[in-house]
Amino acid sequence: MEPQLDRKIDALVTEILPAVKMIRRTIHANPELSGEEFATNALVREELAKLNALQILPPFLQTDTVALLYGQNGKPNRYNVTLRADMDALPMQEESGVKYASKVPGKMHGCGHDGHTACLLGAAMVLSRLTAEFNGSVRFVFQPGEEFDALARFLIAKGALNDPAPDAVYALHAHSTVPVGTVKTMAGTLMSGITRFKITLTGVSSIRSEPEKAIDTIAATAELICRMNTLIGSKVSPLDSAILDFAEVQAFNPVGDTPGQSVVTGSIRYLKNSTGETLCRATESLAKGLEVATGVKCRCEFDEVYRTSSNAAPCVELLRRITVAKYGEAMFQYMPQPSMGSEDFCYFLEKAPGAFFNLGGGVDQPYCHNPKFDFNDDSLVYGITLLTHLALETLRELDAGKNLRNR
Repeated sequence: MEPQLDRKIDALVTEILPAVKMIRRTIHANPELSGEEFATNALVREELAKLNALQILPPFLQTDTVALLYGQNGKPNRYNVTLRADMDALPMQEESGVKYASKVPGKMHGCGHDGHTACLLGAAMVLSRLTAEFNGSVRFVFQPGEEFDALARFLIAKGALNDPAPDAVYALHAHSTVPVGTVKTMAGTLMSGITRFKITLTGVSSIRSEPEKAIDTIAATAELICRMNTLIGSKVSPLDSAILDFAEVQAFNPVGDTPGQSVVTGSIRYLKNSTGETLCRATESLAKGLEVATGVKCRCEFDEVYRTSSNAAPCVELLRRITVAKYGEAMFQYMPQPSMGSEDFCYFLEKAPGAFFNLGGGVDQPYCHNPKFDFNDDSLVYGITLLTHLALETLRELDAGKNLRNR
């Protein structure tokens, strides 16, 4: 880290910080759910349009913004670093009590995506004034629909990471329980994948007085749930981790007779994609056996919404070096073990080596997905600064021929 450049970055961050803070609070007060981020996206585009040398691309999924910033000799045949922030809110009623709390009943920024967006906007503001300091390009991805819908997979499929393809990818996430600005992450697998399932059981309905004419889906559904609850213990190594949970069971006949159909939904979480595949196959086999035993027809549908997220060790090490050089050893923490939480940044990490990291918001702050949660504005300076240094240092590493893939 060059001292003169570091001081220049600090000065630029200090200059833009009041504006970024106001943007963050504006977004917080006007939350939008997955795929509905029209006003948030318009605000992002308005702010990016004020910056020099930034190429803002047309939307790929209506509510996304992708922008490219080229440094000296940036075109062509130079490296690209991609930085990403998610923008969507949660369907929760806010109880934070802050002055800029959500104006929209039943919706709030309960996961810090307002802060993520503000950090990335801040990094774009700073880097747009440092183009003489780097070769190659930086891509800024403001992504809709991280919660529930994992829209990253569709955004990437539409070509958002093409031309140029990324050589490294980074993203941050607000994290309570650690001091403000602390970076917490790990190399290798750090978050689980999620496959959602929907199992439709079809039998034969009948009036209650003639049960012999029915093929009862209620009994079959109960048997299915009991058997599925044994799958983790029988199909997953005790040295591996997986979670199977049921979200909803539906079986209804308006006249009170034996229902002819029921639906079971839920999800499977796993730290190895192969474990998820094993559990899906086991569920299908179990359902086929139930058909033979009960006569009820079972249709299994699976949607692999999130894959496991895996950080590249060289990118984590670069992040550690930057954090320690800037803020000291205590400001970087390794996660002791992977999380069973999930992130659709996994799809970025499958395209290029990179790192997803948690950014401390304070040890006494409510955890995310809590109605009292609010992104800590004191974290903004750390998020903007780290993203800026990551982009610059990664491009320098790539320019010097360093391999960022796992070795």
